[in-house]
Amino acid sequence: MSVQVNTATAEPVTEIFEDQQQLADSVAAKLLTVIKQTVDEEGAAHISLTGGGPGIAVLRSVAALLRTGHAEEPAWAAVHFWWGDERLLPEDDPDRNEKQARDALLDLLVDDFGLPPENIHPVATSEEAATPEAGAEMYAQQLQAYSPTGGISGLHLPQFAVMLLGVGPDGHINSLFPGKQTLQASGRTTVGEEDAPSELGPPLRVTLTFDAVHTARRVWLVTAGESKTEAVTRAFAEDTPVEDIPARNARGAHQTVWHLDRAAAAGL
Repeated sequence: MSVQVNTATAEPVTEIFEDQQQLADSVAAKLLTVIKQTVDEEGAAHISLTGGGPGIAVLRSVAALLRTGHAEEPAWAAVHFWWGDERLLPEDDPDRNEKQARDALLDLLVDDFGLPPENIHPVATSEEAATPEAGAEMYAQQLQAYSPTGGISGLHLPQFAVMLLGVGPDGHINSLFPGKQTLQASGRTTVGEEDAPSELGPPLRVTLTFDAVHTARRVWLVTAGESKTEAVTRAFAEDTPVEDIPARNARGAHQTVWHLDRAAAAGL
């Protein structure tokens, strides 16, 4: 198996912060700015969310900015939220990225800021899809419904203004894990994963593919902690195979930014 880094996409740059809180606050402020700018210029903004500690911390920081009035709000009725991956679990399971995001931010946006509930586009639950591949097909259909005419780079999905990505200690992004066949998925937006590593939680997943990631205008990785140092270091080494560290192939069409705390960036 051989997966090449997509060199047609934006070269990665780094922004380094003292700790996870400073990282989360900075990304949150920047995210709100991009959302508002995109809505103002294009009439709608599509954002792909991620789970994990740093990713959910960003959403909490967005909520804090909105509660304190320290942010210029976009027209939330024109904002849509998606996910880069999800665990195939019941709707209210605390391990679902959707559940964590709703608790951190999305329920607040619906209840207090006018986000239409239908603008939240979760991946199928285990009650809705019997298998990851079935869930992947259902999610692909949702994505296609919001695709611009003609698609993007041959794929039918929304034009993501920002795709947030976490990075696992093993170097995975979304549910694209080292050594898995899902890394080779081509010409499609989603794929099912039947056997995620046991140490990373429930094994059944649905994930966006590398091809889908590369259509996002901005790919923002949010990564913190000593447990990520090795993966981050290897992701920036030119001789590291994507099969070993999938995050090496996390790139946006116009911008790729690794937001790191000092612990995660210690090997750079």
